[in-house]
Amino acid sequence: MRFRHLDYASGTPVSGLGTAALDDLLERGDLEAWTPLLRVIARDPWSETAETILRLGDDHPMYGTSLLWRHWIERMRRQKAGVTGGLTLAQARVRAGLSQSQVARRLGISQADVSKLERRADLRLSTLRAFAGSIGARLYVALQGADDHVPRPLVLPDPSRARTLVSPAQGGSA
Repeated sequence: MRFRHLDYASGTPVSGLGTAALDDLLERGDLEAWTPLLRVIARDPWSETAETILRLGDDHPMYGTSLLWRHWIERMRRQKAGVTGGLTLAQARVRAGLSQSQVARRLGISQADVSKLERRADLRLSTLRAFAGSIGARLYVALQGADDHVPRPLVLPDPSRARTLVSPAQGGSA
């Protein structure tokens, strides 16, 4: 297989391809070329390969396919986790009847930052809590162990009572 200036032995598994080769495959490939990649991600949507695809899509948007890959990986993750009927942040915002600009004003950030926030795969709980509040919703977090039949609510500390840790270099103490 040849990816740009990189040579890989025929039959190299997708998980053995480097970032540049994956980038080339995503950009220049077609559905047939993507099939092995789809299989790897369907088997483990949290794999390093899936994470690399998400990073490449964020760093190097590819004519709409970046968003397609992100949605598909997220769907595979929800299916593997047994999550049904979930909402993305963008869907929750739209259901609340708000635009990105309206949410941005409520959060005190730019509309572009709301757009980025809605596409991020890794968010802090405080950010999720703030976003939920900005659309008139509450954040609900649940855990489901291997032996649990239903998710159990996770009780989080009240953010107003949380202590902020200051490093000794800043002159404070914990």
